[in-house]
Amino acid sequence: MEATLQENPGARRLVAGWLKFALGALALSTVFAMLVVGTRTPLLSGFAFAKEFFRSALVLHVSFALTVWFFVCAAAMWTLAAGGAGPARRAALALAYAGAAAMTVAPFVGTPLPVLSNYVPVLDSRIFLFGLVGFVAGVALCGAAATGDIVRRLKADPHDVWRFGVLLSIAAMAMALVSLAASMKTTGVPAEQSGFELLFWGPGHLLQFVHTLLMMTAWIVLGERVLGGAVASQRWLYGLLLLAALPILAAPIIHILYPVEGPEFRRAFTSIMTWGSWPAAVLLATRILLQMVRAGRAAWSKPEALPLGLSILLLFIGCIIGASIRGETTMVTAHYHGTVGAVTLAYMGLGYYLLPAFGFSTSGGRLARWQLSLYGTGLLLLAFSLAWLGSMGALRKTPHSELAAQSTMAFSAMQLGGLLSLVGDILLVVCIMRSTRQRGDSGAEKKQPQSRSRDVRLRALALTSSLVVMIGLTVMYLPTWLNASPEVKRSEDARVAHVQEKTDAEIRLRFEQGVAMLNAKEYEHALTAFHRVLQLSPSLPEAHVNTGFALIGLERYAIARDFFESAIELRKDQLNAYYGLAMALEGLKDIPGALGAMRTYVHLAPAEDAYRIRAEAAVWEWEAKLTEERDKTLAVKKAGTAVR
Repeated sequence: MEATLQENPGARRLVAGWLKFALGALALSTVFAMLVVGTRTPLLSGFAFAKEFFRSALVLHVSFALTVWFFVCAAAMWTLAAGGAGPARRAALALAYAGAAAMTVAPFVGTPLPVLSNYVPVLDSRIFLFGLVGFVAGVALCGAAATGDIVRRLKADPHDVWRFGVLLSIAAMAMALVSLAASMKTTGVPAEQSGFELLFWGPGHLLQFVHTLLMMTAWIVLGERVLGGAVASQRWLYGLLLLAALPILAAPIIHILYPVEGPEFRRAFTSIMTWGSWPAAVLLATRILLQMVRAGRAAWSKPEALPLGLSILLLFIGCIIGASIRGETTMVTAHYHGTVGAVTLAYMGLGYYLLPAFGFSTSGGRLARWQLSLYGTGLLLLAFSLAWLGSMGALRKTPHSELAAQSTMAFSAMQLGGLLSLVGDILLVVCIMRSTRQRGDSGAEKKQPQSRSRDVRLRALALTSSLVVMIGLTVMYLPTWLNASPEVKRSEDARVAHVQEKTDAEIRLRFEQGVAMLNAKEYEHALTAFHRVLQLSPSLPEAHVNTGFALIGLERYAIARDFFESAIELRKDQLNAYYGLAMALEGLKDIPGALGAMRTYVHLAPAEDAYRIRAEAAVWEWEAKLTEERDKTLAVKKAGTAVR
């Protein structure tokens, strides 16, 4: 890997351009993350602008921390694996830069609506969407331009297993783009959040395989450095990388079998990620850890061992939390903070490892170890605290500041984890900047020291940012931490009760509004009201039922069926859920299923129930229909037998 950079100045400059881009994306994501944290503190959360900007800042943070940072790191690895630098690759870098710049300025032009869709949240702004398209086009062009050279280099030297992992990641990226195009045939350019959700669901799941493959590739390189040799046989590593990429082949089949808007489509993509994204990575991680244990102190003392070990630990924790996910709570957020953190730490370790190949010092000293330790510890705290809050029912994509009163410890751990990871991000920038000012042994001749004043601006920025967040946390939690008097405790209990009372009042209000809109056949407005009820009380079966009836009014029968089934899971004797389920199944032309659900309703409903007569009539009608269809089928079979 280092040889490619040292022997090819053009490739070295181009890879350096992508890595600087990645560092800038990480810095921007940190800035927006600080704004997200700031809008959750008491000093700002009471202002209307803070509540509104929370969602926009969250979109920008996720966009730059996941989409831009990960794609740019992928493009850097593709360029590194290919070697060389041609016009197409330089154009790809310029196009990606321009797209990211447009995404950055979009929140400040007009009042774009934040759309918190899964995997790729966006701002409903032409500037942001054009920027996103331009950025992805630049990354795709980079992958396409690199593919041929990577194949040629692999043929020349099949022992470069890491290049095979990079090549498979390009294939996964191509499959994600094909899935995006197929989904867009159905959704077009979406006009609402549900449309963006449908558009990005398939490709969003496939992109996780891109990241997993590149993380495994980074592990192989770092593992070889730590162990002083191959982490496993070439055949075994090729097999693991193929196993990691194999599930992407299911994507075209899913698109052929299921409509994009159907629940089967969502479940199928969820299943290939749930069952296909982790086995190969876990096997490789286990193999590397066992090798490191056998190697002993010699392996663990290498600078690459810290990011490699933390990356593996976070992956294990992310997988364990992922297996515990139940519903749309912050348990989901905890899961991807673990898995995303694992990929990020692998990239950080690889970046430190490659610095000498660019002619810079390794920055492998105490500050780099602190940076990696703080970032890893912060993500571990975030993952555990978000999982804790998720077990209490905290919904994702909401500030959930009311839970600060219900679980101070979990909320404090979340804020502390966010602070540590932010400091880790800032220190990464400081470490890289320090390294680029010092020439290493593999670079040009060392420059003579010059007498000049030290530039302390980055350190001042890091210190100031840390102090601001720490002061906010202190103001938020110090009264509770120092709380020892019964009077203050009673005051705190009263505050918790007040928060719960306000929440219950809003639930009642939104529920009544939803029922009124449902009776008026204003189904879209009813959906909005019940969606808010479900945010505040996700386990309320009546809200699931009424959401299902609103969806039936919009003729979205498949999604309505899911809500009725959820209501029945929450409460087995939820009578109107069986009636609604029967109506939804009838809309899906599943008459036997509808008949079964309606029979259950008739069995449970009291004699004076207002809808019992309708239900009995529906049962009679569907039984007659099924009998007629069965008689026709038998007649056709008899006719066929007579002809023979």
